[in-house]
Amino acid sequence: MSGIWPFVGGFFGFVLFVLVVFTLADLFRRHLGAGPTIGWLVVVIVLPFVGALIYWIVRKPSTDEVQHYVDVERATRHEEQRPMPPPP
Repeated sequence: MSGIWPFVGGFFGFVLFVLVVFTLADLFRRHLGAGPTIGWLVVVIVLPFVGALIYWIVRKPSTDEVQHYVDVERATRHEEQRPMPPPP
């Protein structure tokens, strides 16, 4: 088999692999508890692409992530309110 199709298949295989690895890493990092973690693990392994997409769609941000977004927003607003220094 020659042409572009082996490259396309390899590329999509690599993208799927990266998606599943990131999903599993996030799943174990979040510490959801034994039941939910095993459930999501089974879904992502049995249905790699669909399971990973469902996980990222259903996933709620953790309190640390929400706090980080609030801090960034607060810093951005503070930076916008600071007066600009006069040009030299």
